[in-house]
Amino acid sequence: MKENLTIIGAGLSGLYAAYLLQDKYNITIIEARPRIGGRILSIEGLDLGPSWVWSHHENILKLIEELGLELFEQYNSGYALYDERSGTKKFANPDNAPSFRVQGGMQKIVEKIKDKLNQNVTIHLNEVVEKIEYKNEEVSIKTNKKLYQTDKTIFSIPPRLITQNIKFNPDIEEFTKDTLNNIATWMAHSSKAVISFKKDFWRKKGLSGFTFSNIGPLMELHDASSKDNTAMIAFFHSKASMDKENIKKQLERIFSSEVQYIKDIYITDWREEEYTATKKDKDINEQYFSYGYDLCLYDKKVFFIGTESSYKEGGYLEGAVISALDIANKLI
Repeated sequence: MKENLTIIGAGLSGLYAAYLLQDKYNITIIEARPRIGGRILSIEGLDLGPSWVWSHHENILKLIEELGLELFEQYNSGYALYDERSGTKKFANPDNAPSFRVQGGMQKIVEKIKDKLNQNVTIHLNEVVEKIEYKNEEVSIKTNKKLYQTDKTIFSIPPRLITQNIKFNPDIEEFTKDTLNNIATWMAHSSKAVISFKKDFWRKKGLSGFTFSNIGPLMELHDASSKDNTAMIAFFHSKASMDKENIKKQLERIFSSEVQYIKDIYITDWREEEYTATKKDKDINEQYFSYGYDLCLYDKKVFFIGTESSYKEGGYLEGAVISALDIANKLI
C-alpha cells in the first residue's frame, strides 16, 4: 500500500519531485497561487520569471530534452549600448558564456511535467497552507480550505515564507527557524518587464539588444526574441518607477523613433508577489546570496526542497531540479 505524500508548492521543484515519486506515493500538491509554476511565469511565450539556462546546467538540460522541448541560444550578435545622461554609446558586447532559452517560454517546462503526472497525483490550486501539526507519527496540514492527513510532507516554497506564514505544532527548533529565515529568497529582489515589438529593429542596426543604463527606469535590457515573438526583456533599477510611460520614454531616448514598433509591455514586480517575497526580503537589500541547506522535521516526516536549498547551482533552475532529484533519492 502506497504512503501518502503532500507537496506544498507547485513550482518546478515540487512538480518534478511529484513526477519522480509518483509511482511510489499517493501525492497531493497544494499550491497557493491560481496557477502552477511558482516563480516560473511566461506570458505569450515571454518570460517574466527565470529566462535562461547555461551549458553547464546538465540536469535541467537533460530534463528539457526528456520533455521534448526546444532550446535556442540567446542572441548576442552585434554591439551593446550604454545609456547615460550624456547620450547613448556603443560598446563591444560582453563575452559571456552561452546561455539558452526555451521556445515558448520556461512555462512549457512545468506544463510538460504536469502532463506527465499520473492518477496518483492531484493538484489543488488557490489553497494556502496555514498550520502543520505532527502527532502519532502522522502529519496534519491545515489550509484555508481543508485538513489533510499525510505520511510525509515536502515543502517546495521559499524558506522565508515557511517561517513567516506557517505555524508548527510542536514548534520547530530555533536552529531550523534561523536557517530558513536567513536564506535569501531567489528573485524576491527582482522586477522585470518584457517589451514586445512589431519588428526586431535593433538586429537590423547591428545591435545585440543588450543595453545597460545607469538612468533607468530599466537597468538592463536583453534580446528576448524567438521564432514566435519579437521582444526585449528588462530588469528595473531597485527603486525605479514601473510606469509604462516612463519605460517608453527611456526606449525613445535609446532607440529614437523605433518606439513606434512597441506592441505591448508586461511587468512583474516579484518584490510585491505575496507568495515569493517576504517582509524580510523587502526590508533588507541583500547583496550576497548564500544558498544550500539540508533540514528535516518530525522524525524525517517533513522535508524542504527548492532552488534555495541546493548547495549546487542554488538560485537557478538547475538548483531547483537538483533539489527534486535529491529528495527523490531520499524517499525512494
